[in-house]
Amino acid sequence: MLDELDMVSFGHLPFDLYVMDKWDPDSPLTKTQQFRALVHSWVRLGKKGRNEYPDGDDLSPEEIPPYVPQDLMSDEHRATDGQSATVLWIRTWYGRKNDPTSQSAANAGYNRLRSIVHDNDIDAGLDEDNFFENEDEFGSDSFTIPEGKTEFIDGVACGTPGSVPSYMITALMRKPDTLDGLSTRDWTEELYKNHPDPDMMQCLMVVVADRKACEEGWVLFLAVNHKGEVLPFRIRENADMATLLIYNYMDGQSLDENTRDPKKDIEYYMREGDGWAC
Repeated sequence: MLDELDMVSFGHLPFDLYVMDKWDPDSPLTKTQQFRALVHSWVRLGKKGRNEYPDGDDLSPEEIPPYVPQDLMSDEHRATDGQSATVLWIRTWYGRKNDPTSQSAANAGYNRLRSIVHDNDIDAGLDEDNFFENEDEFGSDSFTIPEGKTEFIDGVACGTPGSVPSYMITALMRKPDTLDGLSTRDWTEELYKNHPDPDMMQCLMVVVADRKACEEGWVLFLAVNHKGEVLPFRIRENADMATLLIYNYMDGQSLDENTRDPKKDIEYYMREGDGWAC
């Protein structure tokens, strides 16, 4: 349970101000649908656009329009700086719909994967807020993929460069300020100014436990920029080495440091052989 001193009242987070600015009380969308749409548009603003909504302060009740919801995020997630969660581990494969055998195999494979990364001390660097494993939220029927977009082929994630994965947006609904953080929101400002191509900078690591990961042990790693776009260079790493790749990123090594051509559209396997090999 949160201590009262840890509570972050509505109006403090940059996304709060965005909600106040954009919430439409007459929208035909449900509350959850409108929240999701705002998270997507918030991400798509990019760093410069989001910086137009600075960290807030205590607001009087009169300053908040009565139609603006203040409970879109839980108290626990509001109190946590999003910058601490720049690694999102998302399970997307739960087996075929209405196929108990497939679902059982998917669960067994995923449990094997989680057991391996647990044995490699992944829990020392990531907490439960970094893991997204709820089938109701991340199963194949849980979100709508934009028309004309393909995110999965037979359960295997595509990771198309320039795409904004629907499952990532679902995860960011917990902490919409994740791409920038809160208390250290401008931590990369100078880097963005000095980088020759800011849109190629990695701001987020998305680790995808798709069908290939659950069945073959090959985990997908996506680098995401400040606009929520998947960068061209993706990695498949085996289950045993997946934790190391995560820790390397947390220590400041972006995925593109594993290639000489970060703009090349490629899903690179870090090694040969069996994805379950130790």
